[in-house]
Amino acid sequence: MQRAVVIGGSVAGLMTAKTLSPFFREVVILEKDTLNSENGLHKGVGQGPHSHVLLPSGMEILKQLLDSPELNPREYGIYPADAAEDLKWFQFGVWKKRFHSGVNMGWCHRSQFEWRVRQDLLSVDNILLNSRSRVTGLMVAEEGSHINGVRYQTGTDKKEINALEADLIIDASGRGTHTPKWLSEANITHIREDEVRAHLSYTTSRFKLPESLIKTLDWKVLAIYPEPPLTSRGGLIYPIGNGEWMATLIGINGEAAPIDMDGFMEYAQSLPQPDLYDVLQQATAVSETMNYRCPGSLWRRFDHIKPWPDNFLVIGDAVCSFNPIYGQGITMMLLDLKKLELFLKQREINPTAKHIGQLQRKISQSKLLPWLMAASPDFMHTGTTGKKPLGIGIINGYTKAVMKLAAKDEDIHQRFINAFSFLKSPAVLMTPSVIGKIIKYKLSS
Repeated sequence: MQRAVVIGGSVAGLMTAKTLSPFFREVVILEKDTLNSENGLHKGVGQGPHSHVLLPSGMEILKQLLDSPELNPREYGIYPADAAEDLKWFQFGVWKKRFHSGVNMGWCHRSQFEWRVRQDLLSVDNILLNSRSRVTGLMVAEEGSHINGVRYQTGTDKKEINALEADLIIDASGRGTHTPKWLSEANITHIREDEVRAHLSYTTSRFKLPESLIKTLDWKVLAIYPEPPLTSRGGLIYPIGNGEWMATLIGINGEAAPIDMDGFMEYAQSLPQPDLYDVLQQATAVSETMNYRCPGSLWRRFDHIKPWPDNFLVIGDAVCSFNPIYGQGITMMLLDLKKLELFLKQREINPTAKHIGQLQRKISQSKLLPWLMAASPDFMHTGTTGKKPLGIGIINGYTKAVMKLAAKDEDIHQRFINAFSFLKSPAVLMTPSVIGKIIKYKLSS
């Protein structure tokens, strides 16, 4: 195939281009923002300066797609920590049991992560990254059966519209995608959107911790999650290299930490547990404090569109963006790309084997379980709005019992880690032995 076009040049767009490069002569990335040559921060990534996590399944896919089985995570701004041994985690009113789980979660310096991936891709001969290139629409065939390319503007010139034909167009532009509008303008369809609004707030600053304090810590990551419905405040802190630590204070449904340091510290002091505040009291802030707000989780049901236009695919947050407190976004995007890679390999063998609409439905429908894992707990917080998942009362009651038992039962905590990390099916939390423990817990409480 000749040319592929990727809409969006953040982590999702960059990794999409890397996935496509073996299958196309040319891969063109169109990114609307001006990109910084020194780091990965840019206007379109509001969550960029804040906390991110890469789940272990995502880490393995990242290594595969970058052709780097010996990849050093720290060079990419990723700091691994065992999900039970190194992570001190307060959730649902209890501290989870600590032990060696063998499952590493990658806590990210998002700016460094995106910058390093971008540098890797700039050395790939057939990938062309165009910044300040805003896609304005799709080139749709007369009958609407397939997409021929994109129209875009460059720089500050909003009058001249450029056309770029392609054999495949992938929208990796994130939550703010214009695909629903573009398809509607082409009279293709109206897209249903499921939304759960928990109004998340992140307030983040970077700190230096004294060496004397670091030596006393028995954790690499400290996470204090909100305890619904009693409180909608939380926070976390983890190392990001160069002796710095990233601290993020979380608020849900109207709660938000101030960006002045006095207000930031007062908010930290109000969390359900004092551990984070105690650390920050001894730390020195080394950056400005920034705030980011996210309405909640949004799932665009592209799987309901039949027929889907050929030569066009939507991936990552443009399909489904989750409340970022659950840390699913980057990993889910990488799982989408593994599906894309398999599809392209099958098409190499038999070009007529599958229509891309089948892949779009598969990607869209794969969001169901992570959607339930994110959307259901959000409704434990007062003020959350949106369409409630079916059986939410049972789901949340069971989830809360699992979390309570994870404070003292190593087996249940290990099962939760495996399911949360997409290493195993959530069915591992529904075996007879686990159900028996849940029933016993419910009866005793």
